[in-house]
Formats: sequence, structure tokens, C-alpha cells
Amino acid sequence: MNKFTLRILIFSLITVSLALSVFGNIFQTQEMSVYDFFFRTRPLKDTSSKIVIIEIADDTLKNLGRWPLPRQYHAGLIRALKDAGCRMIIFDILFSELGPSDELLGQAMQEQGAVYLPYAFDIDPDKPSEAQEILGGVSESLRFAVAGTGHINIYVDKDGKVRRVPLMVHYMDKTWPSLGFLAAAKFLGKPVENLSGIPLEKDGSFWVNYPGSWTKAFRHFSYFDVLKAHAAKINKETSWLDLSIFKDKICFVGLTATGTSDLRANPIDPVYPMIGTQVSICDSILRHDFIRRVSINRRFIIILFLVFICFALCLKFQPLTSLILNALIILGYSVFSWALFSFKGVFIDLFLPVTAVVLVYIGVLAYKFFQEVQRRKIFEKELEIAASIQQSFLPPAVLERDAFKVNAYLKPAKMVGGDFYEMFSLGEDNVGVFIGDVSGKGISAALIMAQAISLLRTIAQKYPDPSVVLSELNQQLYRILKGRFVTGQYLVIHLKENYWEGACAGHLPLLFLHKKQARLEEILPASGAPLGLTENMNYQSQRYEFLPGEKLFLYTDGWTENRNNRGIEFGLDKLREHFLKACAYSPENIFGYLEKQKEEFENKSPQYDDVTAVLVEFKSKSADA
Repeated sequence: MNKFTLRILIFSLITVSLALSVFGNIFQTQEMSVYDFFFRTRPLKDTSSKIVIIEIADDTLKNLGRWPLPRQYHAGLIRALKDAGCRMIIFDILFSELGPSDELLGQAMQEQGAVYLPYAFDIDPDKPSEAQEILGGVSESLRFAVAGTGHINIYVDKDGKVRRVPLMVHYMDKTWPSLGFLAAAKFLGKPVENLSGIPLEKDGSFWVNYPGSWTKAFRHFSYFDVLKAHAAKINKETSWLDLSIFKDKICFVGLTATGTSDLRANPIDPVYPMIGTQVSICDSILRHDFIRRVSINRRFIIILFLVFICFALCLKFQPLTSLILNALIILGYSVFSWALFSFKGVFIDLFLPVTAVVLVYIGVLAYKFFQEVQRRKIFEKELEIAASIQQSFLPPAVLERDAFKVNAYLKPAKMVGGDFYEMFSLGEDNVGVFIGDVSGKGISAALIMAQAISLLRTIAQKYPDPSVVLSELNQQLYRILKGRFVTGQYLVIHLKENYWEGACAGHLPLLFLHKKQARLEEILPASGAPLGLTENMNYQSQRYEFLPGEKLFLYTDGWTENRNNRGIEFGLDKLREHFLKACAYSPENIFGYLEKQKEEFENKSPQYDDVTAVLVEFKSKSADA
């Protein structure tokens, strides 16, 4: 399966998952939490000046007695509001049972002419507009006097909050509008069926546009204070409440006392009187200010578009860049969603789009990670092959003749490296020994190392002088390295004449152990620049006789520049100290001792550079062989 097909398949699976989430309303609870957050954080809405609330609160029950109040008080309230010029009175109180004061109440209602009472129905939660039976309505003794009836049913979500109501409830052959809807229609002088432009969900539910918290929205008055003010007016006494404020108003009357049953949670308040729901419906219709939820098909398209953008960004850019871009998309979309809700009343899903973008980012990141793991596995396999090939370029680690023995040690920082050594015969009586360090590490250094070894083997057979060999090797490497370079030391051991000579190209001096003085000396310093760095470079050879027991230690800078976990370098002094101690061991064990000291110094920190060394030990004179 090619990469394009795989990506199409992944995005198709994402699309199917999103469709199941959106159309299955899987994240409805989370989206409603966002909906509530938008309500709580949006600016306070202005409300219609035509609406007032008259509360039967704690002060009223304290002064007039326990609930339910005698109905003569309601008759008195109606007369008080009628005298004040109130246009409509909406009771959010059920009068289902016959009462001793019904005749008095009915007369007051009839005289006012615009008193509206509620019905309550048993509705199916899955079909909120269809009623199964009447739970409470208007008693027969009051039906003649009522101007109209509407229902006060609400839709309670799973979290116990009231966000929607059925705007119309159908029972038998009759339809009841919501009490708040009825009040708005009567105030506007239109039949409820002629009010257009009111957004409804497919099940007939209406999103209640609560303008603010209970204490901050609408004008509130005490039921008891209204009665008291009316009595003062009749008795020609002074009252702090001017009843003229109720002139031409829609007066909603409802129970708000602490501990009563008509209290529920809404998106703004954990405890909210349900009369406020009917008031908010009426206010929303009068101001033509509604909450609209984007249709489910459009919600799916919006989410799919956002996820596609996220998916494309994650595939195109590096993880950090795509993280920043997707974070900006989430932030921008979140601010846009909040502004759209706050100022236009349009609610679009936020939780699912944000969650989908985050999950897609994580998913693509995981996809890239596993791709990278696969690439690394392939790369490591190739490195193993490269390391095997590189090892094949090197001679065996031990070369022994009667007069001397050469041991080599190489440990790359990575699987392949740029350090190398070479040992080869030059005719019957001479042996060449080379140690080199390519600038840089890894595969490129290993390729240069392979080229350098091939060239060295060819040139060394032509020229016996080490300085000439380095000069010729420098010329060849200068043409191909293009700014890279190789440091190196080259020795030629003359077995018959009992001497060796060498030249150095930008490499570290070697350590020479004198047999008689038992001391170390740094000899054969660089006589010219590293190989391949400068054209037409000449080097100088140095010649030394060798005695039995003397040792030459050639090494790369990986030994001295090796660091521990505190960043301290191993250094030349430590190398000299440990080499002197190691010389007490056999040549086979010298490198083991040095490696142990190096690892103890590193203290589990990673190896910084390739580490290579060549040890030449002179055993006896060739004449004795």
C-alpha cells in the first residue's frame, strides 16, 4: 500500500468516526457544558422593558402564611395590577383544584380580562411535543374567567438542567403553546400560529435564551409589596412602591420561595425559578432574539473541514510547527464560536471539533513516529551492513613479526565512524602503520575513511618515504573532500636496519615509551596541515632507532576529548598516566585496561567521539631473529 492510499484510508476512518460521533450525539453532554460556559461568559443581555416579575418569595410567605396562599390574595393582586393599568397577568401557578375563594378570584380575573393560566402535561422525553395526560390545569370554577391557557412543561436534560422547552404541546385534538409564547403572541396581538421566524429543533423544542442570572435579569417585585402598596393607595397612605410602573406591562406571577418545588438548574444558575423560563421565552420572542443551534449536517461539515485542515497541516509540517498551527486553529475557532453565540445567538459544537483536532494531531504524530521507527530500523540495518563493510576495510587488529608486535583498537561513537588504522607489508623487510581521523562522524566520515584507505594502500606501495606518501595522499584527498579533512600519522618500520621513520599530518603526537628511562615522550608532532585541507602540502619525516621493550602508542583525539557527565575531558595527562600503568600488562591487555579507565571516567555518559589507538611494541632486534 502506497503512502497516498494509506492517508486516504486513514482520513476515511476519521470521517466515519466523526459521522458516528456527530449523528449519534455521543458528546452531547460535553457540548452542553460548553453551551453553559458560553451562557455564563457572554455579556448580560438587555431585556424587554414591557416585562416584570412579581415573586411569591420568602418575604411574602412570611407575611401572608404558608404555601399555597388563599386565593383571595391572588384576587387582590389582580385588582391591584388592574388599577395600575397592567396590560396582561400571567400566573405560573396551577389552579387545578377547586378553592373556597374561586368565585372572588374568577370575578377579579374576568374584570381584568387578560389573565392567563397554565397547564402541565405528562410528556414523553423522546417526544416532548406529545402529551400523554394532563397533570394539572384550570379548575372548572375559573375556566370561564381565564383569557387563555398555555403549558409550563420544560425539557430537563440528563444533567438536570433546563435548556429547552417544547414550544407547543399536543394533547388529544388540541394544542397548547408555551405560557411565555402565548403571552408574547397576545401582547403582539397575533395568533401564535402567525408568529414566524422562531427557530425550533426537529422535535419541536425551543432553546431558551436566558438573558442573564435570576438576580440580574428583568425587574423583580415582591407579591406582598404590591398588595401592601395597593392597600396603602386605597387608604390614601404613602407607599415606597409606585404601582404606576406596572402600566401597560406583562406581569408574570410565580413562586420563587426557598425550598419550593418550582426551582431547577439552568445554564447560568444552579438554582433558578422556572417562572424565569417562561419570562425568558416571552422576552426572546418580543425582542426577536433567539438561540439557534447549527443543524446536524452543517455541524458535521464544519468538523470535517477543521479535521481535514488539521490532518493536512500535521502531514506537511514538523510536529512542533503543526502543534503551533493547530493550537492557533483551536484558539481561533473557540473565540469565533463564543463570539457567534454571544452576539448572534448561534451555537456551533466546540468540544467535538477541538477534541477531534487534538486526537488527529496525536494520531498523525503517532503515525509519523511509527514511520520513523520503521525508517530507523531500516537505517540501523543499513548501518550494520555499513559497519560490516567498514570493518572489512580494516586489517586484523594484531600484526606480529619476530622483531615487533602491533595491536590495534577501534571503537566508533556510532555504528560507523571516521577513525581508522592500517597495517600492511612493504616488501619483505618493511611494514607500514597508519592511524587516521576523518573530520566529522557517521556515514560520511566512514565513506571518506574507505577512500583514504584505498588511496593509502596504493600510494604506500610506490613511495618508501612516509612524508612523500602523506604529500601524495593529501593531493588525492584534496580533490575529493571539498572542505573535509583527515588527520593522520604514518610510520614505516625497517626490520633489517632496526629503525622506524614517520610523518604526521595535523595529528596528535604519538607517545613513545623509552625502555631504559621508563618514561613517556611525545614525539612525531604534526609537520603539516591535515590531509585534504590544503593543496601542495609538504611534510617532514623523522627517524628513530628502536630497542627491545620500547613501545609506540598512536591514538586519536577521541581519547583525550572524551567527556564525563559533568562535561570534563579525559585529557592527555590522564591518558599518559593510565598508559604508563597499563604498560605493566601484556599488549593484549593494555587496551582492556585503558577502556576500563575510560568507561569509569565517562560515568555512563555517552561516548563523545570515535576512539582508536595502535600500539607498536619492539620485542628484539631483527638480527637476533
